Amino acid sequence: MNDALTIGFYGAAAEVTGSRHLISAAGSRVLLDCGMFQGHRRETLDKNRSFPFPPENLQAVVLSHAHVDHSGALPLLYKKGAQAPLWCTPVTQELTALMLLDSARIQESDARFFNKIHAADGQRITPLYSEDDVRHCLGHLRARDFGASLEAAGGITASFASAGHVLGSAMVLLDVSVPGGRRRILFTGDLGRRQSLLLQPPIPPQGADYLLIESTYGGRSHAPLGDLAGAFAAVVRRAIADKGKILIPSFALERTQEIVFMLEKLRREHGIPPIPLYVDSPMAVEITNIFNRHLADSGFSPAFKDYTAKAGDPFGMDSVHYVRTKEESQALNDLPGPMIILSASGMCEGGRILHHLRNNINKETTTVLLVGHQAEGTLGRHLQDGAKKVKIFGLEHEVLAKVETMHAFSSHADKDDLLAFIAALDPKPRAIFLVHGDPDQRGALAQSLQAAGIKGVVCPKFGQVVTLD
Repeated sequence: MNDALTIGFYGAAAEVTGSRHLISAAGSRVLLDCGMFQGHRRETLDKNRSFPFPPENLQAVVLSHAHVDHSGALPLLYKKGAQAPLWCTPVTQELTALMLLDSARIQESDARFFNKIHAADGQRITPLYSEDDVRHCLGHLRARDFGASLEAAGGITASFASAGHVLGSAMVLLDVSVPGGRRRILFTGDLGRRQSLLLQPPIPPQGADYLLIESTYGGRSHAPLGDLAGAFAAVVRRAIADKGKILIPSFALERTQEIVFMLEKLRREHGIPPIPLYVDSPMAVEITNIFNRHLADSGFSPAFKDYTAKAGDPFGMDSVHYVRTKEESQALNDLPGPMIILSASGMCEGGRILHHLRNNINKETTTVLLVGHQAEGTLGRHLQDGAKKVKIFGLEHEVLAKVETMHAFSSHADKDDLLAFIAALDPKPRAIFLVHGDPDQRGALAQSLQAAGIKGVVCPKFGQVVTLD
C-alpha cells in the first residue's frame, strides 16, 4: 500500500469545468468535487463518462458548492459504484438536490429534441444519467455547518469555511495525518470577490501547507461593481428603444438572483422604465425560494441585508415573471419586445436558453448578454468570440444579434482578489496549485505570483498526480 500523501488532478486542470481532485494518503481516498465537463461535445462526453480512479474505493466525497461544473457528474460517480458519504454545507445540500435533478431533466429533454430533429440523419445523443440515478446519489448526501469538523476517512478530517462565491459555497480544509505530524490542504473551490452584490467576502483560513486555488480570472481585473448599474442600464434602455429582446444565459444559482436584484435597484434608484423580465427556469424559481428562506443567513453582506430590510423582497418586483411550464416558455417566442429573458444554462450548453437563442439570434434587435465565464468550446464562448454562424441542436444559425459581455457580474474572484487572498496567508503554503482556469488565465496568475516573490506555484496537468512532502 502506498502511504504517500498525493493529489491527483482529474478535472479543472488547464480548464474551467469538471472540477475533480483526489486526495490519497495511507489507503484513504477523498474526492474534492465531481463536476461535469462542458465544451467540445466528444471530448467532454469521454471525460464525463469515465473516471481514472475506481469510484468504489473512495471513502468520502467533499463538495464545495452546487454549480454543475463542481457537482454535475456526481450521479454518474455513484452510478458507477461509489458508496462513500457525500459531504457539503446544509444550503449546498438543498441546492444540489435541485441542480442535479434539473440537470437530469435537461439532459433528457435536450436528447429528445435533438434526436427528434435529427431522426432523418440518424444522429442521436443519450443523457449521462437519469432522475433515478440522481435520487440514488442524493441518498449519500450529508451536511455539516461551517466550522464543524468531520471524519472524512482514516487519518483525514475536513471542515468548511465560507467561500463567498454563491450561497452555501465552501472552502474545504483537510487535515491529513502523515508520519511525524499533520499536513493541512486548503481547497478554495470557487472563490468569491472582495466586493459582491449579495454575499460576504471570503476570509482566508490560516495554516495551510498546500493550497488548491481557482484561477478563472487569474489574469483579469473585473470592472468595479459601481460601474455595473450604468452599463446594464444602457443595454436595457437600448432594448426598450428597439423593442427588442435581451437574452441572458444565466446560472440559475446566484447569477439569476443577482440580476433580478440589480434590475430592482435600477428601477428604484436609476429611474429605468419597467421592462418585463421572464425568469425562464423552473429551477431558478425554486432556488430563489431558497434564497428567500435564507435572507437572515450570515453569508449575505450587510449592505444587501440593509437594502432588503428597507425595500422588502429583493426578488419580487412587479415586472418579474417566473416561468415554470414548457408552454409558458414557448409562448415567449410570440410575444413582442421589449423584454428580458433570463434562462439557463449560463454557458448555453443546454436548457431553455437554447430554444430562445434558436428563435431570436438571427434578429438585429436581439441582444445576447453574457454575464458569466464561457468555457472553451461552449456555445457561449463561440458567441463571445464573435462567431457569425453557430450550431444550436446541431443546426446552423446566422448570428445577427448583438453579443455583449459583462464580467462585472462574475461571482469569481479576479486577479486582484486572488493575489490579495494569497497575500493574506501567513505563513505561505509550501506549494500553491492553480486549478479551475484556462491556460492563459492561470498562466498570468502564476507570473503575477512569481513576480511577487511567491514560491512553489504549480500549474498541474490533467491526470497529473503530485506527491506532497
